[in-house]
Amino acid sequence: MILENNSRLKIIWNLAWPVMVSQILQTLLDIIDMYFVSNIGVNEAAAVGIGASIIGVIIVITQLIATGAIALISRKTGENDDKAVLEITGQALILSIAIGILISILGFSLSTSIIKLFGVEIEVAKNSINYLKIVSLSMPFVFFNLTGRAILQARGDTKTPMLIFGLMNLVNIILDPILIYGLFCFPRLMFMGAPLATAISNVFASVLMFKIILRKIFNDEIKKCLQVLSIKMNLICKILKIGSYSAVQAISRPITGLVMYKIANYSGTKAVAAFTIGGRIFNLVFIFLAGLNLSISVLVGQNLGKKDIESAESIVKDGIKLALINMLIFSLPYFMFAKYLMFIFTKDFEVINIGANYLRIVYIGVIFVIYPIVYGGAFVGAGDTAPPMIASLVANLCFKLPMAYILSKVFSMGANGVWIAISLSVLLEAAIIIYHFRLGKWKNKNVF
Repeated sequence: MILENNSRLKIIWNLAWPVMVSQILQTLLDIIDMYFVSNIGVNEAAAVGIGASIIGVIIVITQLIATGAIALISRKTGENDDKAVLEITGQALILSIAIGILISILGFSLSTSIIKLFGVEIEVAKNSINYLKIVSLSMPFVFFNLTGRAILQARGDTKTPMLIFGLMNLVNIILDPILIYGLFCFPRLMFMGAPLATAISNVFASVLMFKIILRKIFNDEIKKCLQVLSIKMNLICKILKIGSYSAVQAISRPITGLVMYKIANYSGTKAVAAFTIGGRIFNLVFIFLAGLNLSISVLVGQNLGKKDIESAESIVKDGIKLALINMLIFSLPYFMFAKYLMFIFTKDFEVINIGANYLRIVYIGVIFVIYPIVYGGAFVGAGDTAPPMIASLVANLCFKLPMAYILSKVFSMGANGVWIAISLSVLLEAAIIIYHFRLGKWKNKNVF
């Protein structure tokens, strides 16, 4: 029994750690990218911040395809149904390119209107529009890359996507100074060099992704690849049906976050600063949890495909234990050294005190995020993505936003009221998803 348990933990870890490394590499890229741009000027740095935030929301739409692909491919991989895996892969790739092209056209043509909504200064707006237009042109490649990553991950290969995206980030980092400052024989593009570097690195990654998928999924047979690229509406509808719930859930989070910034602003600029810094610090907690969520999704899907419900349940239980260990490890610095963590990012004592309260109050609730993360992964693997969406929407939109306003404004609790609302919303989301999970319907979910 101990050997079986250790074996499961090893499998979960082997799937999780490449995702963790990818998260760290992406964070590193964001920091380096911002470093080069901020050296040009404050307006340029602000423009990248706005443009990248919008692109971040747009990229969430890839959940439409990625979640459905993971659920269906992991299930069919568990059933050893290679023909179905090929067909689902083909339809997912068709969807990625089609939706990517549509988003590209909309993003490019509506960039000016979108940036105007932010009401920023003329120079910042001009740069933001250019950033959005250039990166929008690469959206078909972005969607192809993220869908390809989901396809490989669903088959249990998380290392190859890590390598591809790692190389993509490396190309981006190398191109940034070359294109921005005009090194070697390249022209000096200044601000325009940053989004162009991002776009080129996405095209580069697409070439690698196509070659890997052709080799690993289609055994280097172009004919076999072309055979599954004919449109099959029944499969497309299944992918979109599963993915739609996850997409709604994913899109609601950044939207909720923007509104929470507005509510936090009622307590002053320093509360917003504390909220921003605290949020960045909290990202550390989710590095392992992101990998764990993906590994649970894949393993649950594969075991349900094998009709091995007992193993699927055991994997979820192990996932809860691993997630809890992660939360206990981070609890020490977040509670005992909260002020020191804030001091790394700011020397303003008021911001430090507000931020320390944020870390301590919110972490009490965030401990229970283990259930949305692990159970949410199980639901995705089972192809039953409605319960996580319901839990997220109820907790974040219906509860957190009004509660944050009521506690901070009506009860005059200021920033602490906002932090309490965030903490309570995680508890509510956990309670809802635990309820749905224990109903057990996910075990017998029919995705075909």
